Amino acid sequence: MITRKSSLPVLLGLTLVLTACDQPKTTGPGYQSAVPGKAVVTVDGTSISEPVFESFAAAQGLSPATAENREARQKLAEQLTDLELLAQDAARQKLDQDPEMASSLLAQYYTTMAGLAVQHYTTDHPLTEEQIQAAYADWVNTLPKTEYHARHILVKDEATAQAILEKLDQGADFAELAAEHSLDPSKSEGGDLGWFTPDQMVEPFSAAVIALKAGETAEAPVQTDFGWHVVRLDETREAEIPKLDEARDTVTNHANNKQIEDYLAELRKNAKVKVDKKIIAGDKPVESKT
Repeated sequence: MITRKSSLPVLLGLTLVLTACDQPKTTGPGYQSAVPGKAVVTVDGTSISEPVFESFAAAQGLSPATAENREARQKLAEQLTDLELLAQDAARQKLDQDPEMASSLLAQYYTTMAGLAVQHYTTDHPLTEEQIQAAYADWVNTLPKTEYHARHILVKDEATAQAILEKLDQGADFAELAAEHSLDPSKSEGGDLGWFTPDQMVEPFSAAVIALKAGETAEAPVQTDFGWHVVRLDETREAEIPKLDEARDTVTNHANNKQIEDYLAELRKNAKVKVDKKIIAGDKPVESKT
């Protein structure tokens, strides 16, 4: 007898993919009126309309329909049938009324609705070229103005680092000591770290580099989470600032984020918000003893 191959792994995978994509998992009685259209699948009187089907199909790269994806779209219809059957059975058992499950569904609702609000706002308020140029100017002001070319020798303890500093004071070659003692891959390059900006290094290290003049070695070892560093600054140069055309995507993202921050600030200003800090902190009321 030929039996139908289990679609459970595919079905579970479909629900995970669609959850990640914020796609609807079922038609859901509360949303059917919002998605009218010809019924693609009907399960016990509940229809999965064409717009809903195409939403799922798009999430899998199966829209629009072609001769090549016809079989895959048919399998998708079977998977959606299974989803609807499971959803209806869950509703019959009132599983969605379980407090934990209801909280999970509500969290998904918040995330989806918030995403829709942001999408709608950005669509209705497209960025102008003037806004992008202003955002570019603001972004440029946040960029480091100087690049540094430095070397270091990384060791596991302060005593070893101090001993290396003493050898340098006696005229030893920095690159040779790096090759001999450093725990960092840069040891093969004499400890050379190449050019970098301060934000690319951990703060204690970058602070030590910034304090040096070209050709100087830090008088004391620098401690970071990686170990102890003997640091030398070779040279500095003015950082190259990307042109707007080169940084347009980054700048546009910054501008969009700023726009959403302003949008949220306006919503907050017009809303009454109360926060229970005790619940957030995990404080629970003490039960009185009778």
